[in-house]
Amino acid sequence: MRRGVSAYKRFVGCAVAVVMTAGCEVGGSPQFFVVPGPAVPGPVPTSAPYVWDTREELDIWVNNPVTRGPVPVSLVGDGRDAFIRIAPKLGVDGWTLRGPDFTLPVRGIRGLRIRYQWRPDPTLPKGSAQTFLIFVSFEAINPPSPPEQPQGFADLQPAPEPTEANIRFHDPLDVNYFYFHQSSSNPGVFEIDRIELVQ
Repeated sequence: MRRGVSAYKRFVGCAVAVVMTAGCEVGGSPQFFVVPGPAVPGPVPTSAPYVWDTREELDIWVNNPVTRGPVPVSLVGDGRDAFIRIAPKLGVDGWTLRGPDFTLPVRGIRGLRIRYQWRPDPTLPKGSAQTFLIFVSFEAINPPSPPEQPQGFADLQPAPEPTEANIRFHDPLDVNYFYFHQSSSNPGVFEIDRIELVQ
């Protein structure tokens, strides 16, 4: 009986190792699949197509059934002075910031531009990483490698003043919606005051 249990444990351990190894690609990025979740209300009219930079336009990114996280995701300020604030803490991560569903797919998207500020926690030890790694994932109807969905990232440098960052794709995408997410981060204060799709 004991021998059978031991063999079973070895089998399970090997199976887990195989599964974990299969999910890694040396020299490449892991596959990413969009898991359908709650719908987010369709977009409110924006002053420029597919640009969110006022409180009214950014509100849908914060107040919807999908945006979530163990740290607060809040909307601060009014009008064009509004911004989304996320304050990651050491050892606390896993937030998602989801945009609205588009009534019709947005065609020919070649990238994304954000305007951000990133202030690392001043108590971080000297010599520690100061960057802020953010991912953006698209639910596209024409992914380059189906069923894998396209994902990009930006490794943002500290920026006490509004700073632009771009994420580009080689092949144009037809997008139903997209979102930002992060599985780990340095502590500090991260703010976005403009999100823009680039065609």
